[in-house]
Amino acid sequence: MSFCKVPIPEEDARVVFEVLKRGGIAIIPMNVGYGITAIDPDALDRVFRIKRREPHKRHAMVGSYALHQDIHALPPQEAGMVKLLTVDLELPLGIVAPYRLDHPIVQKLPPNLLSQSVVGDSLAMLVNGGGLLDELSRLAALEKLALLGSSANITGKGTKTVVEDIEPEILEVADIVIDYGRQKFHHPRASSTMIDFSTMKVVRYGACYNVVQDALWRFYGIKVPDDHGTSILSPGQTCANTT
Repeated sequence: MSFCKVPIPEEDARVVFEVLKRGGIAIIPMNVGYGITAIDPDALDRVFRIKRREPHKRHAMVGSYALHQDIHALPPQEAGMVKLLTVDLELPLGIVAPYRLDHPIVQKLPPNLLSQSVVGDSLAMLVNGGGLLDELSRLAALEKLALLGSSANITGKGTKTVVEDIEPEILEVADIVIDYGRQKFHHPRASSTMIDFSTMKVVRYGACYNVVQDALWRFYGIKVPDDHGTSILSPGQTCANTT
């Protein structure tokens, strides 16, 4: 099933959520490129296989600022940085941070799925992926379900900003595809900038990185490296739009 119509994020999110709850797989727009997501562990395994991902790769949570506040545990300064970037500046961002093991969504994850989604005490989450993702995250959180996924492409082939560029085998595994046309955040490259806020280490250079870099220096005096054009991803970490 494929949608190609005028976007109605709240309505589309409800349709996608019903598909995911039945064990389905969805390809959805994420502002920084198209992502592939699921809730069911078997569906997530199918996504891993079709993407040809290496075993050490992790699922990431597709979330929102509200869910980040609930699940992540950061000191006040680092929490303020996240708010600045995602709320005040409205930037898409992959947040790597310690998570609350006692959170109901985390508690509900099967142990094997939890181990595939965290590294040590840290969990990656995409925030500000767009209106559809915000609503989808809200619906999943109401039912204490983790929405997990990665970018809709073969591993190493790059995040896709239009559905037409997604590899056929990736499209075929999806039970629903939501096509919102070309996604807007792709400079200096598609996929989300990702930062580990425990160490202030750049895990991945992605969309809007130059804005993130400037804001951290301008408002917090924190200097992060220049992007020299190489996508960096630390072993074991991933985000919703990781290639």
